[in-house]
Amino acid sequence: MRESGARGNPPVRQLVDNIGPALLRLVQEGTGGGPLTDVAIHAPGAPTQLGPGCVVLGVGVTTEAELRELTAAMRQAGAEVLAVKAPVPSSADDAPAIIEVNRDASWMHVATTVREQLLADARTRVRSADSGAELFALANAIYEAVGAPVTIEDRFSALVAWSRGQDRTDSERIETILGRAVHQRTLAEQRARQEFERLHAGTEPVYMAATGAGRLARVAIAVRAGSDVLGYIWAAVTGPLDEEATARLREFAPVVALQLVGLRTETGYARRQRGELAAAVLGGAADPVEAGRLHLGPGPICVLAAAPRAAGDAGSDAPAAAGLRRFADTLEYFLAAVHPRSAVVTGTGVVYVLAAWPAEHATAAESAVALARDFLARTPLAGDYVVAVGGPAESMGRVADVRAQADAALRALRHPAVRGPAVRTVEDTALAVLLLHLADATEALGLPEAGGALRRLRREEGSDGPLAATLAAYLAAAGATDTAAEALHIHPNTMRYRLRRIREVSGLDFADADAMLLAHLQLRVRELRTSASHDSG
Repeated sequence: MRESGARGNPPVRQLVDNIGPALLRLVQEGTGGGPLTDVAIHAPGAPTQLGPGCVVLGVGVTTEAELRELTAAMRQAGAEVLAVKAPVPSSADDAPAIIEVNRDASWMHVATTVREQLLADARTRVRSADSGAELFALANAIYEAVGAPVTIEDRFSALVAWSRGQDRTDSERIETILGRAVHQRTLAEQRARQEFERLHAGTEPVYMAATGAGRLARVAIAVRAGSDVLGYIWAAVTGPLDEEATARLREFAPVVALQLVGLRTETGYARRQRGELAAAVLGGAADPVEAGRLHLGPGPICVLAAAPRAAGDAGSDAPAAAGLRRFADTLEYFLAAVHPRSAVVTGTGVVYVLAAWPAEHATAAESAVALARDFLARTPLAGDYVVAVGGPAESMGRVADVRAQADAALRALRHPAVRGPAVRTVEDTALAVLLLHLADATEALGLPEAGGALRRLRREEGSDGPLAATLAAYLAAAGATDTAAEALHIHPNTMRYRLRRIREVSGLDFADADAMLLAHLQLRVRELRTSASHDSG
């Protein structure tokens, strides 16, 4: 197949030339010429986010049919660069740019190498733009222009730069600079005063009066890229800025935005790369050398799986998916501060955490539970989230098994029939997990919902008669007649009469442990199914 000739130096050719022929070979340049900004990994059967500017890695694409399906999806999404090992598609006028990947290369290595090259290109574009100096120099320039000491913060209120003149500010600003982030107490006060809502509502600087003795007023402006808020510029002032200073602050906002885009590009690529590696570890697809790049250490690893308690809410629509993303971002910032030996992965409707402890740590699962509870207690974004804790795994090779346990426990926690604490281990949810698996098995095998004595009882009085409810209460009370009677709000003598009727009608032998176990399991599985049906209705 022919290799396309050079036409200037389009981004795809530059990418291939920079990485080199040992790994990549350009087969067809395609018709697109826009900048390349991201890497999308496509595996058949798995969801993939495609978009303009992304390099699509055709992982697992081995047939012509899969290739045609992928290229059609790329055309629809505007993605114009495809990297494959085999089969390499034929040249066509409407085909995307085609990169052939060395058959012996690891896809993880390809993804990492391409992403690092795109990041280097992004840095070059940011540096070459006429955006002034770096963020600290920009902060100083704003200080000179508006006559007030300033800070530049990202969208999570983490401090990224500050100007000279902070000796003229107040204790709240000094606390922010020393802590490299706005204190949680201050953030709570700002939210209560709806300061962020005012900043997000418009593009003009906003004046905020002093909130107490010893504090200065603030003038702030949201820094945007389009409609996306990247961060804020805050100036500590003694009163409102005049028109000239206000105009200068407004003019600096897009200049700061360009620098913050570069900063977010760098950290975003690094986070995404780490997330993909952590996802490979969760799926059991990362080799030990690659997994070691997560720097989790040799100690025990727990897998935490978090999602809204109401199953089906996370990721089912755009607002829910955005909420899950915000939850994951906040969790990642929290872990970076309190438990850096961790990695966060956002799956379909679920956020996973790989949390590692030192080799000598004997209570990893308990520590993971405490970590999750601490986070849920600290952030209002958590809402009604639940967290299942699996493990610990004693090695990276066992993480995929522990993830399966955490998934099973999370499913149980989200079931409407299961109530209790928001954070629980696999062991805590063992009964619900087993009952849900039993429900799956009976449905898959087509087994009747009720058999034997329970079937005869229902034939007599229907599925929701008093005798069935009496048997369920008796079994739930472990055979304690008075306790069961109290739960049903009936007299103990009435309870004993109903138990005699159950024996007569169903033939159930209360001394037969197997028969009692079967009836109890059938009743509990039906309870799970009924709760799920009512919840979905």
